[in-house]
Amino acid sequence: MSILDGVQRVLSLYAEGAAELSFTDVATRLSLPKSTTSRLLNQMQRHGLLDQDASSRRYRPGLMLSMAARAGMAGRPLDSACRKVLARLSERSGLTAYLSTLNQRETVVLQRLDGSHPVQVLSPPGSRRAASGTAMGRALLSRLSDAEFTTLYGANPVLHLPMEGRDCPGSVGELAERVARTRAERCAVAIDQAMPGIGAVAAAVRDPLSGELRGLCLSFVSFQADAARVAQLREAVLELVGALGRELNDPFWQG
Repeated sequence: MSILDGVQRVLSLYAEGAAELSFTDVATRLSLPKSTTSRLLNQMQRHGLLDQDASSRRYRPGLMLSMAARAGMAGRPLDSACRKVLARLSERSGLTAYLSTLNQRETVVLQRLDGSHPVQVLSPPGSRRAASGTAMGRALLSRLSDAEFTTLYGANPVLHLPMEGRDCPGSVGELAERVARTRAERCAVAIDQAMPGIGAVAAAVRDPLSGELRGLCLSFVSFQADAARVAQLREAVLELVGALGRELNDPFWQG
């Protein structure tokens, strides 16, 4: 295995949602000898690809990766526009705001902004979740055409989906109904579903030129948000994401 192969395999663990990894985590999950793991992690740390916590000895993505990611996002007009809306959502609500995209049947976190009252359960950039079980996922799926949705999930409505949590769609047909409802309402709300104790309100935009999808959401502790507060958050998401959609000339948000 070349050093680049090893780097790619380690970074893929973070891309799959890991926030921090121990030496043993890497060796076990990649089935690598201890000597190879040690040499690989030491080199990645030396070149700024990983940082190691002095107390826990666990590894997390390093400064070099963060700088490269920020530079990449800065060069994408869609993400630049989304980040501005994300900041406004977080500042106005005081809550944790997420920017995500869709990768097949999963959502992938691109950015997280912690407000003045962030939730305790946080998903770092790179985290993945099944799209069927979250507000963010259903908001993104609602922006697909029927053909695109069928490509992902098939045309059999009784086909079972993995249960991500309480009150999540259990079949393709149930998911299609939730997605259709989200499309009609332009916004998805999920409370105590894939993540017990956590609620979220999400909406999505699609660049009509590139076809790129981005979802924006606010996440909150469910027992701290009554129906009036959830309605308030929903209105804020619809207002700000809708304005972004109109700025992008996204037909979904026109009119």
